Amino acid sequence: MPHYSSRAHKPGHYSAYPQERRSPKRVWRYTAAAGCLLLIFLFATSSPVPTAKDAAQHINPFGPAAHQPPAERNSTRRGEARWYNHWKWLNPFSDTITEDESRSVLPPPPERRPIYAYYDPDAAKDNGVKAAENRLLLIWRRAWWAQGFRPVILGKAEAMHNPMYERFQVRKMEHALGAEFMRWLAWGQMGTGILANWLVLPMGPYDDHLLSDLRRGEYLKLTRYEGLGGGLFSGDKTSIEAALKEALDSSDLKESKSLLDLIPSKTFTVDPKPSAIAFYDSSTIAEHYKTVSASLTDAKAAGLFSLSELITSHLQLTFLNAFSSGISIPTPHRSRSIIV
Repeated sequence: MPHYSSRAHKPGHYSAYPQERRSPKRVWRYTAAAGCLLLIFLFATSSPVPTAKDAAQHINPFGPAAHQPPAERNSTRRGEARWYNHWKWLNPFSDTITEDESRSVLPPPPERRPIYAYYDPDAAKDNGVKAAENRLLLIWRRAWWAQGFRPVILGKAEAMHNPMYERFQVRKMEHALGAEFMRWLAWGQMGTGILANWLVLPMGPYDDHLLSDLRRGEYLKLTRYEGLGGGLFSGDKTSIEAALKEALDSSDLKESKSLLDLIPSKTFTVDPKPSAIAFYDSSTIAEHYKTVSASLTDAKAAGLFSLSELITSHLQLTFLNAFSSGISIPTPHRSRSIIV
């Protein structure tokens, strides 16, 4: 027989009190309201709106990285090795000289003073011109390195990192003047040092007075050199920034075509024309090297290659004049040295 329970079945809460089903429109409204609240919360807690400087730093994420300004040297630290600041480090083959007990290292090499040149690869659209300009840049770097400097090629990345780049962007000026401003902004970002055109090369002996003075790195004032125009400058970071501010605040900014016209003459110390520096600008080429000048007019790429060969021959002649008696190469296995 079937078993009947004495308890009566009580209906559940949901069956006894059925709830009203929400319509799809109401669910959509609730979802939209929650989404709006989430967006308001995200905007309120997000970072501030990026400035022009922030945007400039991310224009081309695949472009070359900007050079870091030279760090101040510490006499007791060089890379991974920490040296004592007394003269015992001149004995490099003892493990008691440095704090690295497991190895002994040689003393740090002499510091090379940086010399900067600004180059914009986007200015040359032809591949042949770019190849010729890269060849000239390589010659420039090798020549200054041989004279004891550390050549560095700067570009737009360094100029955009300068704090005064925002002020420069809102100014209206000629295209040539803007390119010159970019060159100075990049130099100002790097700080104290030498700024040279990449067609300015050393053509003198290593112990030349000017080259020796530049290697010392004592740039107390903003200096330019007679006969070189805007080809070569030297100065400290404070003087460079002051000159840039004066140029940006000048009332003749729209009409001027040269940065030197915007900076008061009293800002510079003008040194005599150096005999150990050569500037292969357009006027010098047109006056002394007419064949190369004609080649530059007809076909720029071929003219630049001719100019690179001309500069290389001048550097070779400078080297031969500096060592007119030849070069002695000591050979320990022979009784005589080889004279080249």
